[in-house]
Amino acid sequence: MNAVRQSSRFVAPRFVRLVRLALPLLLVAGLGACASGSKPPEPMPLTPVVNILTVKQAWTQNIGAVPAWFQTATLPDAVVVASADGQVMRLNSATGQVVWSAKVTAGISAGTGSDGTFTAVVDKNNGLVSIGPKGQLLWRYQLPATVLTPPSVFDGRIIVQAADQRVFAFDAATGKRLWQADSRAASLLVQQAGGIVERNGVVMIGTGLGRIDAYDLDNGLPRWQATLARPRGVTEVERVVGITGQPALLGSVLCARAYQSAVGCVDADTGRMLWTRTANGYTALSMNDQEVVGTQANGDVQAYSATDGVPSWTNAQMKWRRLSAPLLVGRTVAVGDYQGYISFLSAKDGSIVGRVATDGSAIQSAPVVVGKTLVAVTAKGGVYAFVPD
Repeated sequence: MNAVRQSSRFVAPRFVRLVRLALPLLLVAGLGACASGSKPPEPMPLTPVVNILTVKQAWTQNIGAVPAWFQTATLPDAVVVASADGQVMRLNSATGQVVWSAKVTAGISAGTGSDGTFTAVVDKNNGLVSIGPKGQLLWRYQLPATVLTPPSVFDGRIIVQAADQRVFAFDAATGKRLWQADSRAASLLVQQAGGIVERNGVVMIGTGLGRIDAYDLDNGLPRWQATLARPRGVTEVERVVGITGQPALLGSVLCARAYQSAVGCVDADTGRMLWTRTANGYTALSMNDQEVVGTQANGDVQAYSATDGVPSWTNAQMKWRRLSAPLLVGRTVAVGDYQGYISFLSAKDGSIVGRVATDGSAIQSAPVVVGKTLVAVTAKGGVYAFVPD
């Protein structure tokens, strides 16, 4: 261990880049954002909205430019955010006050995961960095491959997935490597993060093969695999089906998206597939006990029955606006767009019931909620907190 103690047919937005993996070394080659090479349609202009829903801005902060594949870590009373230039901040979710900040001098390529005590990011030199409860840099481990998916932290253990699909687990305090699990790598990956979730001591990880793999958190032994989509099509780009975005987990139901091909839900305890639906998109899903909601590549917001995946409603008023992943918040669905607007839709029928503005730059990563506070991060690094009434 090298341990150093230190104090994203047109289906993809322009921020999604494809990378080719040549093993054993990773050779990263950008292929362009549009699979067909054609120019996407012009974004649909937003129409005025009668604000049925009152949304108040609670606070704002700035952290610096944030790539599309970064995610915001949520804690019971805080969020943890990171920027490409290496800034990491824990912010009080009610007030926006900086609880602590840390600086990763090499910059950050993947972030952010936190369990409230330990926080993890990956620097631009493929170094996994652990940050302690007061923002102190604890250790750095040199990973053998590029990392696209933010590391996750569960009960003092950091789980990180490399782009070659190897999974590593570390003790967050000491940097000791606990286990490693290997998986076959896809020939092409989307530079749009997958995600890692945990339930009852089992970590579930989206892979570049359109599959979710489950491992025992303690020892890395395989528990189950569930295939959401299989590669189809003629070209390599058409055959990309990697799981993109953080899987949504509610009780024993895990729902996820396979890039440009499908959405579906799995029994998180057994890996049994519950349902799948054809869907062309690249962002994460959000769910409650009644609905699963996703945004499509063309800007439609689509809701499905959580029970069987039957489509329940579609909103087509934001075509080609490069929407973020949605967030179900109570009776509404919040979704950001490329101009920094957050639109609120009725979770019942998809009608737009409110809208707020941020700093004019894209909201690319999924908004999150802590208690009653919704937090969204813009491409410029604006961190905005809103409280819907």
